[in-house]
Amino acid sequence: MKNYDKYIEFIQSSRLMQIRLVSLLTGVLYIIYSQVDKEILTSDALSTAVLLHLYIMPPLLFLISILTLWKHLHKYIIYLLMFTILSATIGNLYLIMNIDEYTIYLTELYLIVFWVFTVSGLRLIHATVTVVCILTIGFIWKNFFFKLDDSISAMHTFWLLSTCSFGFLIAFLFERFSKTIFLKNQKLRELTFIDNLTGLYNRKKLNEILYDEVLRCKRYEHSLGLIILDIDSFKIVNDTYGHQIGDEVLKELANILKQNIRSTDLSIRWGGEEFVIVCLETSFEGTLKVAENLRKSVENNEFSTIGKKTISLGITEYKKDDTVDSLIKRADDALYLAKKNGKNRIELIV
Repeated sequence: MKNYDKYIEFIQSSRLMQIRLVSLLTGVLYIIYSQVDKEILTSDALSTAVLLHLYIMPPLLFLISILTLWKHLHKYIIYLLMFTILSATIGNLYLIMNIDEYTIYLTELYLIVFWVFTVSGLRLIHATVTVVCILTIGFIWKNFFFKLDDSISAMHTFWLLSTCSFGFLIAFLFERFSKTIFLKNQKLRELTFIDNLTGLYNRKKLNEILYDEVLRCKRYEHSLGLIILDIDSFKIVNDTYGHQIGDEVLKELANILKQNIRSTDLSIRWGGEEFVIVCLETSFEGTLKVAENLRKSVENNEFSTIGKKTISLGITEYKKDDTVDSLIKRADDALYLAKKNGKNRIELIV
């Protein structure tokens, strides 16, 4: 679900650029279209065509293009774009009612439908709703306002439905492929933040997490707790049993950490036998409880091959004007005190 939310955020950002450029280009094409009208239409219908193609559609499309510069207006831009498309549809059908050579302009509906599905920048759900509205408007228009010859009606209905079918298929495949590619890339990106041995986040991910959380604390005055811990006398394990057994101990410890932290906490392998727990939106007292729970859990655990082992922990919390480096340094200094004062204990620096 988290990846899907990121996909939605990504697709909105990328499609705003698409909407901006496509709306700008379409507005220019409508201006050219208004000049073509002068070569085709009589004076009676020309004023309606120019009003639609020069004074209504281009300003709306240029407005949409400008509004895309503000990302927070995304939802309103989508509604305005859908409204503009439906306005173009209604305007086209009104124009057809006032000219003899209406079949020339009737084909514009095909282009509108295909434009909606393929280049408009609307997501599939919004594009589909818009096209359903276009078809509904067309059905009402054909049956109540402008009777077409049966053979002409059948031909245009077939071509319109064909355009809808191919347009929907293209939009569906494009959205499906883009979603698949994004999620795969997201998965690969996340793998670069995973420690191969323990399956926990790695140091690179820690820096990213703390950078974001420090900014959040500064902006919203949230609390943040940080724990740095390592295994006491781990060198003896490697010297006595070998590095392979040492790796197994690290994996067992990683599992203990995952099982004994809260769902909101994040566990990271910092390097070697050192680990970090990030306690999001947690008071100092809450962080201390997490640390003590971890210390007891490790102390009571029977590790495979080596038996009992303990950990030392240093904790701190976010203070005003903290940076990532200053936050880590205080927790690391607290861990040093825990080692110096006897191990299998918690020290804190605030």
